Amino acid sequence: MRRSAVPVPVSGADVCPKPQASSLKPQAPSLLPLYNDPMFLHDTGDPARTIAIPQASHAWLAWQLAEHWGNRRFNRPLPRAEVLAAVMLHDSGWTEFDSSPGIDPDGRPRTFDRMDVVSHLEIWRKSVDWTALNSRYAALLVARHFSEMADVKTVDLLNRGDTTSARLAESFRAEMERREASWIEGLAVDARYQDCLEGPRRQSNADILTLADRISVFLCATLAEQFEIAAPTVEGDFAPVKLTAMDRTHWRVEPWPMEGDRVRLQCEGRLLPKTSFDSAEEFHGVLHRAPVERVNFTLLRSSAIG
Repeated sequence: MRRSAVPVPVSGADVCPKPQASSLKPQAPSLLPLYNDPMFLHDTGDPARTIAIPQASHAWLAWQLAEHWGNRRFNRPLPRAEVLAAVMLHDSGWTEFDSSPGIDPDGRPRTFDRMDVVSHLEIWRKSVDWTALNSRYAALLVARHFSEMADVKTVDLLNRGDTTSARLAESFRAEMERREASWIEGLAVDARYQDCLEGPRRQSNADILTLADRISVFLCATLAEQFEIAAPTVEGDFAPVKLTAMDRTHWRVEPWPMEGDRVRLQCEGRLLPKTSFDSAEEFHGVLHRAPVERVNFTLLRSSAIG
């Protein structure tokens, strides 16, 4: 497996072909309320060995997954360089926050539900801005990703009775849609993107970003021993892909959405001796002194041995 942390360049011939199916089915992958935490606390099974994984490394793991994604049944990212850039950069707005995260009132590293909506939306906006400095098409996919996340956030806020914050999230979604429209107009004259700006191919690329992000979140945050994502297929619909933990680092995947019979993924984080702190200063001191450790995962086809 290649371990470069930057998108792989492709030749100018990497132009989006006509999709094989005329349109995707109306349903889209279910959007679980998985908000982007400022960092992920990876459970190793030992309370004295929790690994704090920053957003940047979570995105790197998602990039590795997207790099391998696709086979004769499941769509591949195309144009490859831009889709991989979108996956790698989609959480780039968190970089400043990751350097000095806070704690919640219970003394634990701060997570989304303790973060004010204005700050959270601004970080999403910065992620789109940073991506746009690299590629407008990649930024188009990231804007779509956060537009969908803003819809989920709006519903959650309304359910909690926070109508003021819900209006902010809805305004953010409308802003992302305007930016998408602007990039679509600007890229329409470029033959490279002719068949990727609207319809099945663009939606498939957006779905690959979403599923790579989703799988990485589950792995980094040790959220469940089994979960499903919906993946776009070459026939133009979605197929459920189930991931089941064999142990803390090995996962069976069925049906298999990549080539070969296994894929090895990695990310990095800081090893924390505890997850509760008396102050932000104590947390920062422990975090910055903590050793960096690599976290490995192996995804296996159901028929693979070992």
